[in-house]
Amino acid sequence: MKFQLDSLFKKELFKDVFVRLINGSEITLNFFELRSDEVKIPLHDHPVEHLVIVLEGEIEFIVGEQKSLLKEREGLFLQAKTKHTARVLRSPVWALEIYPKTEDKYYKESE
Repeated sequence: MKFQLDSLFKKELFKDVFVRLINGSEITLNFFELRSDEVKIPLHDHPVEHLVIVLEGEIEFIVGEQKSLLKEREGLFLQAKTKHTARVLRSPVWALEIYPKTEDKYYKESE
């Protein structure tokens, strides 16, 4: 199935935080956009492991006491149930998250 990221249904999770999801039978791709340097993602976790890959911008992920700066073309692997937060350092941030398809309160199916 061919798709274009910009054509996917866009949902605003928080102010200036947008997600676009495409679900397969076993994996999900989340294309997310953080539009402002003011964006700070609340501390949270996901029930499954996932990968984050930054396409544009810069973002700092905080996992426990460890901080990881992600620039364009850099990624991060997060274990399941790992509490993390993030803040934008240079907007806009456009990034991909890839994870096994699951029920996750942050990424419900598009209405």
